[in-house]
Amino acid sequence: MKRNTYLIFTLLFVLFSGVSYAQITEEELKVQKEKLQKQNNLLKKEISDLNKDLQRNQSESKTSLLYIKNLDNKISAQTKLVRGLTKEKRYIEDEIYLTQLQINKLSRELVELRKEYKEILVKAYKNKSVANKLLFVLSAKNLKQAFHRVKYLQRYSDYQLGKAEEIMAKTQAIEQEKAAREKAKLEKEELLAQQSVIADDLESEKKAKQLVVDQYKKNAGQLTQQITEKQKEQRTINNEINRIIEEEIRLARIRAENDKNAWDEASRTNTIAAFQSYLNEWPNGDYADSAKKNISLLEADNRGWQTARGNHTKAAYQKYLNDFPQGQFASTARLEITKFEDAEREAERQERLAREKAEREAAEANKPVEEVAVVEVETPKREENPIPDPAPEPAFRDRSGDAALSNDFAGNRGRMPWPVNRGQIVEPFGISKHPILGIEINNDGVGIATNKGSSAKAVFDGEVSQIISVPGGNRTVLLRHGKYFTVYGNLSFVSVKKGEKVKRGQDLGRIYTDSNGDTILNFQLRNGTSKQNPEIWLNAN
Repeated sequence: MKRNTYLIFTLLFVLFSGVSYAQITEEELKVQKEKLQKQNNLLKKEISDLNKDLQRNQSESKTSLLYIKNLDNKISAQTKLVRGLTKEKRYIEDEIYLTQLQINKLSRELVELRKEYKEILVKAYKNKSVANKLLFVLSAKNLKQAFHRVKYLQRYSDYQLGKAEEIMAKTQAIEQEKAAREKAKLEKEELLAQQSVIADDLESEKKAKQLVVDQYKKNAGQLTQQITEKQKEQRTINNEINRIIEEEIRLARIRAENDKNAWDEASRTNTIAAFQSYLNEWPNGDYADSAKKNISLLEADNRGWQTARGNHTKAAYQKYLNDFPQGQFASTARLEITKFEDAEREAERQERLAREKAEREAAEANKPVEEVAVVEVETPKREENPIPDPAPEPAFRDRSGDAALSNDFAGNRGRMPWPVNRGQIVEPFGISKHPILGIEINNDGVGIATNKGSSAKAVFDGEVSQIISVPGGNRTVLLRHGKYFTVYGNLSFVSVKKGEKVKRGQDLGRIYTDSNGDTILNFQLRNGTSKQNPEIWLNAN
């Protein structure tokens, strides 16, 4: 009853509001339907991919966590798809309804057009004689009126043709709307068939999940004990990881302090030998780049000074000061320039005194001054081994070693490569519950399920800080990346050793496959002692 009332009101509104409402509504329906169809197609693709995974997982073990996870994902996707197809069916029904309204409207308009056209044809038939038309023109009172009557006859003829074309266009529009209606009906039938198949498949998957649940419940005690033991083992490993990282941080702090003290000593001495000694002790220190720059600068300073001393001219010393205003020989260069300037002033003074003496003697003898001997002033000899003044501390300080390394790692947040070639997260970070048993599980990282026989791979360049092994358990590799650490747990064997430098993508060891067919890597990421959620670091694509 409500549906009929809604249709009546809609029909009345369309009839009174004209064509524009139907056109706008159809366009909106088209956009919404296309958007929904895209979503449904993505769900169909997801279900298809999950079917492939389920077939592979089922061949390994029906009690696999990955099998259960994919089964849940498929049921969820199928449920969403059924709802989406139901909504799409309603859109198609509305589309058919609106198309029928448009057909009805166009049909009424066509009836009116044909009625008008029939009247026009009857009138034209009665006045079809050329003599009548000529008489109508010639009976005009003046030339202007005759001209207007000719124009009227032309417009009337065009009006007749226009009505005929309008009738043809309406007829064609009705046929197009009917074709669209039939197409929508076929689309609806196909959709109903799909919906029926997917709904049946959904029921089958629910039954399959119930079988897995029943199988789990039969072995609930044993599986619970396995999970409890695994959690206990993981806690032991995590405690060891925390201890190792804290020790690494403590040693790194001592190392940084010693590095800083060595650098301060080298900077205070400010000689090539001092900086080279620092590099020998700390080749990868925080200030290694600064030490290398300082050595290059001091070597250039020495070369500039040797050139100035070799030329031993005022201009040479001035050039040295221009090139190295804070150089280690700057004070000596200024002293040498001062000596040259003093000698120049002394020479000028001796020349002036000699000239004045000659002028006085010439005046006394009352004779012209012929030549006045210029007294040469000996230029002070240069010192063989001048002692340079202590140079001021350099203004440049570059501390980019570990900061650059940390920034490089942190800059990959959200783009970090996965530690396996192929896999998916089945155990989330933090506290969660087992999908069937309901046991609370606390995870310091994420569990990544992958194919049997797969290897764990380093997600970033680093160094093997430690390889952890607990009695009766599997191995764990701890990599250090500056102040960041990554952890690769549940390995049956490892292919690296402590202290080894590793590259991104390098194999670290094979991931263990348990009796349930699960091949799950426990992957953790730490910023110092702070536990991070690896899922937000890994590349989502």
